[in-house]
Amino acid sequence: MRPQTVLDWIAFAFLIVGAFAWAYFVTDVNILDLVLEKVWDPLDDVVFVLIGLSGIYWLVRVIER
Repeated sequence: MRPQTVLDWIAFAFLIVGAFAWAYFVTDVNILDLVLEKVWDPLDDVVFVLIGLSGIYWLVRVIER
């Protein structure tokens, strides 16, 4: 399924970020924490929540099709 709306693209981008974050997590490195902690400490938590919501959004989109 290809993203069609702006919301689709935003959710898809968060899913890609989450996939890369998960790949680094497997190697015991939390890349989002390393990068975003310098900007604002709770920002990585916000991004992880957005990644989770994006996953739920895409699951609903796929099931509706």
